[in-house]
Parts: sequence; C-alpha cells; structure tokens
Amino acid sequence: MNETIFLNRPDVEVGDLREHRVELSLAPFELHGRSHEISDAVARVGVTRMTDGIHLDVSVRAEVRTTCDRTLEEVLLPVDFRDSEFLEGPFDEELSVREWTLDPKAYAERAIPNEVPMQVFAEGTEPVGRDAPECERDSRWKGLDDLFASGF
Repeated sequence: MNETIFLNRPDVEVGDLREHRVELSLAPFELHGRSHEISDAVARVGVTRMTDGIHLDVSVRAEVRTTCDRTLEEVLLPVDFRDSEFLEGPFDEELSVREWTLDPKAYAERAIPNEVPMQVFAEGTEPVGRDAPECERDSRWKGLDDLFASGF
C-alpha cells in the first residue's frame, strides 16, 4: 500500500518524534540496458518537530531483481539506504515533499536506481582478465559475432 505522510501536524509539540512504516508497491524500471523489478520495499520515516522546521529521517529497504552481466542469470540485489534532512519549508523536491507532505513511493522510485551498480554479478562468478584462457562461449552471444572486427 502506498500512502503519504503529513509532516507539519499542528498537534505535535517541538521535540516530539513520530515514526511511520510504509510498505511500497514500486514499478519496474529500466537502467543500464536492463530491466529491474522491485519487491519487498519498505520505507521507515521518523519525523521530529523542531522550532523552525521539521527533521526528517527516511530509510528504504528493498530487493531489486535484475540479471548478472556475466552469466545472464537472475540476481537478487538487496538495497538499503538512509537520508536525514532538516526541512525549513513545505517543499523539498529531492525528498519528494510537497506542501509538508512526504510521498515515500516517489522518494523510493527516485532513489533506488542510484543504489544499483552499473555492473551486477551473480555470487560466485569469477572475474575475467585479458590473460584468461579461452573457454566455451554462451551460444546466446553468437549473434554478435559479425558486429566486431575482431570477432566475438
């Protein structure tokens, strides 16, 4: 379920901390030439009222399903990141805050792609150097032979 969180409640005293947990349903995204699916996404938000604004602690944990760049096998990539900011006003585009309302889904959809590395390798795959002995190539790459002058 996706929900928004109103940050500047008038009934909250200075120094009070309110904590929220939001389960997120996030759409797949394309990045680095591959499709990525997101599952088990959860945002935890801590909102502390200050005298001249709001202190916001946001953490997101999710699993990103993608493919290994070496074997093309499916890889589950856990992502876990945090952000801590002081808000003086009702808008913060980076944190997806509009009129004192945080949209955890929009924040996660913007931030998760930054957590995915350009190259993803399945656990247990070995690095391949230039001096590596020739080995049998995966037949799925055969169609690329004519694209390179040196052969593939």
